Amino acid sequence: MQTSRVRLVVALALTAVLSVVTVGVTVADEEGDKDIFRRLMSEPVTLFDWGIAQLDQDIAAAALRTLPNRLGYGMGKPVTGTIYDWRGNQITLYVSVPLPAVSRTRESCTAVFHDLVADLTLGAPGGPNAAGWYLANAFKPKAHFLGSRFEDVGAKLVERVKLEVSLMPATFEAVRGDNARVRCTGRLNADRNEIAVEVGS
Repeated sequence: MQTSRVRLVVALALTAVLSVVTVGVTVADEEGDKDIFRRLMSEPVTLFDWGIAQLDQDIAAAALRTLPNRLGYGMGKPVTGTIYDWRGNQITLYVSVPLPAVSRTRESCTAVFHDLVADLTLGAPGGPNAAGWYLANAFKPKAHFLGSRFEDVGAKLVERVKLEVSLMPATFEAVRGDNARVRCTGRLNADRNEIAVEVGS
């Protein structure tokens, strides 16, 4: 009889505990649903994540602003993006543009390269540090103070971030077997003689 009473007491106690836990979880869920800002703030987003997203937006916008002026509106739709190569520990901003064969030249490629860099660094102070200033700010959320421990971030990012421009065959030319393309690659602070130009298929 006494054993039965003990079991009954334990069962009632467990029921009470489970009820409290259930109510607590429900309240927490409701509070989470109501306070969406706090839920978003609790998610871990790094400065690296922020910078990659910003570079993605910036290179897409720069391509839309500059390519029509340089290549004309007869070009194909450009493809842009940002890739992080974890093996080489390097970031590549890329722009690929379908063009007729006559427009796929070394000169056009390097000209597009410099147009894109000029657009990306438009708001930066003039001089040799413009690219570093742009990159440092791309990886810094607005109103976010990086502090003295990030003083060298711009100079280091310039060494790790490159721009790649590819002038590709238009679709109808590729179908006919024209695979010739021109690709130029370099850092955002590269001079014309420092841009690597590759012509091939």
